[in-house]
Amino acid sequence: MRLRAPITVALLAALLALGFGLWSLQRIFGRERADALAAIDGRRLLLAQYATTSLGRALQARLEGAARDIAAAVADPLAPEDGLYLARDGDQVLPRVPRARPGDTTPARDLHRRVGAGEVVDPSAEGPWAERLALAARFLDALSVGDDAAVEQAVRALLAHRVAFRVAAERDLPLMIALLERFVASGRPDPTLLRSLLHDGLSDRQGNRLAGLQRALLARREVFTVPEFTYLSGRVSALSVAAGAPVDGFDARARSAMVGALDVGPVDAPTLALGGRWFLSPSPDGAVRGVAIDAGAMLATLTVEMRDRGLLGPEDALSMAPFERVAADGVPLDVRSPAFAAAGAQAIGAWRAKTALAAVCAVLAVLLAGVAVGAQARRQRFLELKSDFVSTVSHELRTPLASIRVMAETLERRLADLPRARDYPTRIVRAADALGLMVENILSFNRIDRGRWVARREPVALAAALDAAHEHACVAAGRPVTWRVDGAQGVTLDGDPELITLLFQNLARNAARYNDRDPVCITVAVTRRDPLTVTVRDNGVGIPVDARRQLFTAFYRVPGRDARGSGLGLALCRRILALHQGRIDLTDSGPDGTTFTLRFGRSA
Repeated sequence: MRLRAPITVALLAALLALGFGLWSLQRIFGRERADALAAIDGRRLLLAQYATTSLGRALQARLEGAARDIAAAVADPLAPEDGLYLARDGDQVLPRVPRARPGDTTPARDLHRRVGAGEVVDPSAEGPWAERLALAARFLDALSVGDDAAVEQAVRALLAHRVAFRVAAERDLPLMIALLERFVASGRPDPTLLRSLLHDGLSDRQGNRLAGLQRALLARREVFTVPEFTYLSGRVSALSVAAGAPVDGFDARARSAMVGALDVGPVDAPTLALGGRWFLSPSPDGAVRGVAIDAGAMLATLTVEMRDRGLLGPEDALSMAPFERVAADGVPLDVRSPAFAAAGAQAIGAWRAKTALAAVCAVLAVLLAGVAVGAQARRQRFLELKSDFVSTVSHELRTPLASIRVMAETLERRLADLPRARDYPTRIVRAADALGLMVENILSFNRIDRGRWVARREPVALAAALDAAHEHACVAAGRPVTWRVDGAQGVTLDGDPELITLLFQNLARNAARYNDRDPVCITVAVTRRDPLTVTVRDNGVGIPVDARRQLFTAFYRVPGRDARGSGLGLALCRRILALHQGRIDLTDSGPDGTTFTLRFGRSA
């Protein structure tokens, strides 16, 4: 329980920390989703606002472009009025609201027909109308006798009377149309005069303006019944064609449908009314001017413009929500974009995936914690047994090994004179040394691996450590060893003497054992710099390429070699250098030998 309690507490603390971390992550994931969706909505809103502003500018530009047409349509009844709006003091001026006199009586048509038949006498006529009929009779008499001078005088008198006196349009216009028809039928009228009378109008020397019959008939349309206006407009159109006067505008205005008053309501600011079919804007003079629009076409044009500027993608488009009346700066525009929809779906999908992953991690953490508690108990027991076994066996081996070596050295001295037995003690010593190094490696590796190495740092002479390694290499090789050291004299390391000596002994022993040449050559080069670098090179058989990756792995031995060993030598070298803040690397290896580079840390 003493060993398990810290681990259990640590696991509980880790679970709590993991739970808090997952909860925090989940909040972060939620904020990421909200931020992503808000960014998408913000971009859509910005694009919609940009489109609304651009649409407002386009509408204002269209209205400004139509200002001249509005003024012309107000001044000239023949001017086109299609798509124009003007209201003053609440009364609609444009589009014109043609009003007809109620009923289906036709006194104006009857008057025209009587005059055309030469009947211009009206006993009941009085005042200017009686004078006008007398001048008409004079004109007809001049036409009948063919007196051109009398005809010209009669025409001048008629025109002067029309300028000087006003006669009701329902009498004046049928009379003048009938007289002009008789004039054209006689073949005498001047084409310029006839064109002016029908279309252009006339001005006298005093600046008085006499409108042409086309404009006069359209301007006083409301005094005639529908049958009368239809009849008279047809006669004027025929006269215009015969005289070569422009007639298309008159026919269009005469045939125009009775649009009626537009119910646009009060207009205090630029407004889209009647479902977006009209754009209206108040003027400083109190009038309201407007222009008809095609919202769909304008949106299509604006969409193309925004695509050209890179604001919309090829599949993006603008849409307008239905409305009856809205301010121009608040048109309900929206951006329909598959990219926005895909980005929103991706953000939601990513949030769901991260949430699921966090939930799975939480479940796995709980399961792993339970497994870890059980496995830790077994592992702890196993490590204790292994450590105890290694320590016991290693310590038990040290005593007999020391005795064997002492006795072998004694035998070596006493049997020096017996040639046949002379190499027995040497072989015993060599085997004891090899076994002793193996035991030392096992003990040191176990101590370092379990973290039980107690720092015993003191100055270590590098040359002495290399000399000890040389002696060990000679014993391990069993044949001459050429040992060359460059730059080691006077170099001192700050480290554990036992581990430093064990480091170079392992390198020297490997260089001697894995070597088929005679003599064995080992070269050690010391580079005095910070950090200190030691290069160890031999002339051995080399290390296969496929074995180099696991070369420093504990208990690993190169396949295919029959040399005995524990597989801990190079692994222990790496750990020793790590304890001294250094590292060991395999610099080169081949048929000509192997080179290791040792770099000691600055603290060493």
